[in-house]
Amino acid sequence: MKMLLVFVFSIFFSIVVAIEQIHLSLGTDETEMIVTWTIPEQQTPLPHQQARVHYGSNNSSGQLQSVKAEVEHFDDDEAEYCTYRALLKELKPNTTYYYWIEQEKRKSNLYHFKSLPSGNKWLPRFAIYGDLGYVNEQSLPYLKKDVEQNMYDVIFHVGDFAYDLPSENGWCGHNFMRSIEPVASRVPYMTCPGNHEEYNNFSHYDSRFTMLGDRTMPMHNSSLNDRINNHFHSMDIGPAHIIMFSTEYYYYTEYGWNQIRTQFEWLEKDLIQANKNRAKHPWIIVMGHRSLYCLKMGDDSCDHQTMERPEIRQGIHMHRRYNFPREYGLENLFYKYGVDIQFYGHEHFYARLAPIYNYTVLSGKRSTNPYDHPQGPIHITTGSAGNLELHPPFNHLKSWVSCHFLDYGYTRLLFENEYHIRLQQVSDDQHGEVLDEIDIIKSAPQPQWMPQKKKIVS
Repeated sequence: MKMLLVFVFSIFFSIVVAIEQIHLSLGTDETEMIVTWTIPEQQTPLPHQQARVHYGSNNSSGQLQSVKAEVEHFDDDEAEYCTYRALLKELKPNTTYYYWIEQEKRKSNLYHFKSLPSGNKWLPRFAIYGDLGYVNEQSLPYLKKDVEQNMYDVIFHVGDFAYDLPSENGWCGHNFMRSIEPVASRVPYMTCPGNHEEYNNFSHYDSRFTMLGDRTMPMHNSSLNDRINNHFHSMDIGPAHIIMFSTEYYYYTEYGWNQIRTQFEWLEKDLIQANKNRAKHPWIIVMGHRSLYCLKMGDDSCDHQTMERPEIRQGIHMHRRYNFPREYGLENLFYKYGVDIQFYGHEHFYARLAPIYNYTVLSGKRSTNPYDHPQGPIHITTGSAGNLELHPPFNHLKSWVSCHFLDYGYTRLLFENEYHIRLQQVSDDQHGEVLDEIDIIKSAPQPQWMPQKKKIVS
């Protein structure tokens, strides 16, 4: 029955017209997946012009499910298009699903994805990077090869897309979304914004992606479009709790100041809850665009004397009142709540810092590996996927910069077991070779610098 279902699907879709820019994102949990796509230069569709996603598993009896897509009409002085979003429900965990889109008289090609396993005992595999454009998309061919070999469960893109989404009346964005379709239509493609998404209050970015902002308390009765928060959101994947957030609120205050406080308060609330659940999800990992510590020369957001971005590391002077103390800094927040690993982009190279807090190296003491039970958070910059602006020069390097490469590439995060992560940096320049590899190890849910909870002896 499996082979028959796939064969029938393949014959059917060999004669239909393709629909483009299809990409996936995670739903509330492993029983859901979101399909998003965009139709360029489309005006608001009429009520009878519905779009639907049909889907079925390869181990089913051939019974298919179908869901109607919600549509968002986008129109500004740069572009006009419609974005469609459909929430696929009642998925069986760890199961391959085939899906296609039916829109008016058109049908898409046949696509497939694998739903995430359930629970926290499985070992996920991630690709993580920032700064991937349509021009000079250096890492995309190797990412495609990895995805074809089923190497990843989720892909994380930490800001700066297309260079830039609004450019060429939105066609740079359309072309970029077409280029990532081979990976993003097969593996959930999770995002947060970078500085290159800033135009018109990040509206082009918001119109193209679908990140749920309410996975812990889902509003199932609300429309999918009402549940979106592409700027900050979190998810549990296997033994990891992952938070994606916006560093850009700290720099584009012309769009509002309250969003800084709103995100910070959400982050603290989410981190408190994540620590309550730490026995199930021992790793807390955060991802944003601009790093707290910086190496990039020529960047106005980087203090090249202290090698920090003070606005996000220490906090910002709200409403530019410089006689007021800094507020909403992230380093103390992430240290207090035991964030294990922080991933950032923006700087167009790969850099791995020693475990660090407040400029102090806090390496683990159990072995020669500084990431074996580290005493402080680990910061990784992975902004070399393929940018338009080429590689910048490094700042002077400090002792807490353990490793850095200018090669184009991306990062793999691979769980070896519940308390062991392997991190690899893949080089495009060296034909997919692994440039850097470390093992991050702990033996309890809390990181080494947090008070360890006592085990209850029965």
